[in-house]
Amino acid sequence: MTRPISLCLALLLPAMTAIKSPAQMAGMDMKKSAPSTELVLTGIAGKKKALTPADLKAMPHVTVSVHNAHNNKDESYSGVPVKELLTLVEPAKGEGPRTSANLMVVIASATDNFHVAITLCDTNPECRNGQAIVADTLDGTPIAADGAFKLVLTEDKKPARWARNLSSLTVKAVAP
Repeated sequence: MTRPISLCLALLLPAMTAIKSPAQMAGMDMKKSAPSTELVLTGIAGKKKALTPADLKAMPHVTVSVHNAHNNKDESYSGVPVKELLTLVEPAKGEGPRTSANLMVVIASATDNFHVAITLCDTNPECRNGQAIVADTLDGTPIAADGAFKLVLTEDKKPARWARNLSSLTVKAVAP
């Protein structure tokens, strides 16, 4: 009876000691968050556009009301829909490669090395009830503590896919 237990321990012990926390895993080390001061957009073909807070402020805004489950408060954000921002780096409909919006993702990256992927469909009100915006104001004042830019998804029950200190949005295709 002790032989099977010893064998199990011998096989499991190396695997158990190799387990690391997410913060210890390569490429995922969280670093102290620096405020975002520029938002870099990258389209699927590699076209780039850098936006400053003044650039974003000059664009047409929408205002959304959300409940932030992290702080249990109702908040009002104003910003530019992600769909509109991506028109600056994506080809017009019918001009680029034909790929389903469900097979294209937008990788949102923040200055603290936080990354989140949302489908292109998540950014389109014709596809989804909610909105995905890059906010620059919270309750009527500029977002300062969370950098100049913050990704907000209105229909998410928890803000796990929101990104404060947002520094880039990159469109990528996912192979089926």
